[in-house]
Amino acid sequence: MNYFLCIFVSFTILSSCSLMDTIKKKDLMYSTFPSWYLSDAYMTDSTSVHYFLSFQSEDSTASAIHGFKEAQIAFINSIDDKVEEVRSQQEDGEYWSSPTVIQSLRSSTYLLIDVINISNEITLKKDATNSFEYYVQMSLKKDKLIEELKKSAGNQLSSIQNFWIELNQTL
Repeated sequence: MNYFLCIFVSFTILSSCSLMDTIKKKDLMYSTFPSWYLSDAYMTDSTSVHYFLSFQSEDSTASAIHGFKEAQIAFINSIDDKVEEVRSQQEDGEYWSSPTVIQSLRSSTYLLIDVINISNEITLKKDATNSFEYYVQMSLKKDKLIEELKKSAGNQLSSIQNFWIELNQTL
C-alpha cells in the first residue's frame, strides 16, 4: 500500500511540475518583447535621448496610432522635465523665473515633437489575450535637440551657453 501511495505522490508531483513548465513556456511565448525594447521608458547615451513605450489594444491599427501619439507626448514631457530641472537650478533667479523665459522654454520644448525620430516600432499580436501590443522607440540626437530649442527660444536665451551645456549633460 505504501508502495502505491509513493508512486501516486511521485506521479502527482511530476505531472504538476510538467504542467507548471508548460504554463511558463506559454506565458513566455505571449510576453516576448522586441530585442531593442527597454522597460525603462527614458534612456540616454552620450549622443541621444530615447523613449520606449508599449501600448495595447484590441485593434492593431488603433494600437499603433494611439501608442505613437502617447509616446510622442510622454517623450516631450520627459524632455520638458529635464529642461525645467536645469532652468530651476540657474543662479539668476529673477531672469530664470520670469514668465517669458519659462514660456519660451516650454514652447520650444513642445516644438520638438516635429523632429523626433522613430528608431524602432513593431505591432505584435498577443495570442493569450487576443489583442495587439505596439512597441516603439523614439530618439532624438542631443545636439539636434539643443539646436532646435535654441532656434525657437529667442536670442537672449539661446546665447546663455552655460545653460545649454548643463542641459546637454542633464539630458
